[in-house]
Amino acid sequence: MSPLHKHITLLLLLLLIGALAAHAQQTPGFYVPKKGKVYFSGDTATIFSNVVNQGKLGVDKKAVVNFKGKKWENDADALITDEGNRGEDASATGGLVRFNGDSGRQQIDGGYNAVTRAGAAFAHLEIQNAAGIELTGSTTKIRHNLNFNSGHLYLQNNTLVIGEGGPGSITGYDAVKYIITGNTGTGLLVRENIRFRDSWVIFPIGTGVNAYTPVSVRNRTGQGDDFHARVSDGVKQHLFTGADLKDQSVNKTWELGKRNHPNTDDVEVSIQHLTADEGSRFSANRQYAYISQYTAAGWDTSYPQIAPSNNGYLTSGAALANSGVNTRSLRSKLASTSYFTKFTGKGDTALQFTKVWLNAYRTDHKTVRVYWTTNPEVNIRYFVVERRLSNETIFTGRDSMLSQALNGYSNINLNYTGDDANNYTGISYYRLKLVDYSGGISYTKIVAVGGKPGGFQLLLWPNPTARHFYVGINGAVAVKYVVIWNGLGQMIHREPVNDRSIIPMHIYLPGNYLVGFISEGGQVLETKKLIVTGD
Repeated sequence: MSPLHKHITLLLLLLLIGALAAHAQQTPGFYVPKKGKVYFSGDTATIFSNVVNQGKLGVDKKAVVNFKGKKWENDADALITDEGNRGEDASATGGLVRFNGDSGRQQIDGGYNAVTRAGAAFAHLEIQNAAGIELTGSTTKIRHNLNFNSGHLYLQNNTLVIGEGGPGSITGYDAVKYIITGNTGTGLLVRENIRFRDSWVIFPIGTGVNAYTPVSVRNRTGQGDDFHARVSDGVKQHLFTGADLKDQSVNKTWELGKRNHPNTDDVEVSIQHLTADEGSRFSANRQYAYISQYTAAGWDTSYPQIAPSNNGYLTSGAALANSGVNTRSLRSKLASTSYFTKFTGKGDTALQFTKVWLNAYRTDHKTVRVYWTTNPEVNIRYFVVERRLSNETIFTGRDSMLSQALNGYSNINLNYTGDDANNYTGISYYRLKLVDYSGGISYTKIVAVGGKPGGFQLLLWPNPTARHFYVGINGAVAVKYVVIWNGLGQMIHREPVNDRSIIPMHIYLPGNYLVGFISEGGQVLETKKLIVTGD
């Protein structure tokens, strides 16, 4: 053979070898074609190559299949059958598929349709790969049990469904092996048909490696529902936008939801965070921590507020010393998609979370009655009634009263009343000082009381005045505007009240004026004469 012929023959052989190698890379080593059937009836078998299942791949309840290939792919029309109906369907127990590759992260393209509830589903799946496994391409379903031996399960932007007529089970998870939804919370873990008899069902999730922040739910009714969960990094004032709230939070936002009966029934939620994620203000006041839900009005305040447990018990292993758990009851408030985080009651002041309606009136010439209502009341230990007379420059304490709320927390109306000995004939100012359990102090708005008895009073002082004066709205009367008329009866100013009890005002032109108080319905409740000297 001539040298030229040898070179041509060698070239053809190389081209043939390259084509065969390329074909081998595109063709899986373990392939179940459409209408094809493969059944593992018992004992232990090992698959060393990739798997493409387009037909029926059966795993009997007595069988264990070790998968060491790179990717397992189920076609949308494929099934993973079990011993039910002679291996034709997935109606029985099924066996175990163990992902125990040793050459990097393995992949699953599950082929399951969570909307139609159709497609292939593993009966039992175990992760025994330190590099972990990841979902690609489509939803993956596990009917009975997911067990963690080693490694994480990365959802990427896919969904993992656990359960079949119930929530199934997840075992072996702890702080070093769990389900990672991603730091932007794009992956989703679904557990099917959780009912009251299932008690607490844990979603062992986290945003990344060394970021185990699981959730547990308990459905308080017998009506089952599919629940989902995921978690992302960060907390924003307006959920996805606005100010960063990581300083007063745990820098995590959890998404929870119900599929079939949103915003109905009672559900309890436990959320576990890492102490390393606590902001400085949260860490300093963690004894007042609570789970907050994002609503149309923003992040809410929940009850009761308690210190997170000093260990993370949402794990199948030993309790985690670097974590804290809080629990909240939700009464018909878990929607198809709801968002949660954690704050503390001492974020700024107790008044930031407590709503107080304060008022006062003179019962007679020597007594003023001060009364207030709270709802909600958060983290208050006691109240101090403070008073300043118009001829004084500072407020002084007149009386103190302990909170009526159990441990300082309540979400119902709590009513307080106190009488102050006061025979002053001028204007008296009252306010409340709120003292919380950590010694923090807040103050309410100020209300004014005149020198004459009356169930409610519309006050005007000083009168006469050089230029500046005040109007006071005191008692159970709804005033919408304060109106000023000049001596010709012309309205020269209209001031919205906007829930204020004391309103500063001014007139620079000397003369006689009328000040009127206008109700919500437009009626003139009362008018008072005002003299402006302009001096």
